[in-house]
Amino acid sequence: MLTVGAEIDRPEHRVGERPVLRLVVTNISDQPCIRDLDSARQEIVVWGAGGARIWSSNDCVNAGSTDLRTLVPGQPVAFAVRWAGRTSSPGCAAPRTEVPAGEYNVMSRVDDAISAATAFRRVP
Repeated sequence: MLTVGAEIDRPEHRVGERPVLRLVVTNISDQPCIRDLDSARQEIVVWGAGGARIWSSNDCVNAGSTDLRTLVPGQPVAFAVRWAGRTSSPGCAAPRTEVPAGEYNVMSRVDDAISAATAFRRVP
């Protein structure tokens, strides 16, 4: 019933800029549906070109709470974060470092529904 997409505000950013990453959920059925979209059920992840996990929106945040939404057919609902351009790890256990120039992908998910990758570039 749902599709999940990943977007970035521009396909190229300089190192030091803070791109806006978006998770977009769309009800593709012909009926409204109610879905829990709390922050613990959704995630935005930045991956390196070689497949290394660089950053996740869920690594350094508190647990979410119930966020029931009525999703109207064909109307996208977006959740945005401004990424600081630093690495992260689950529980924020490792030091956060600046992500260098290079090719990256952003993907998003809601529960088990995972988006296609959206490519972007960081330049010096």
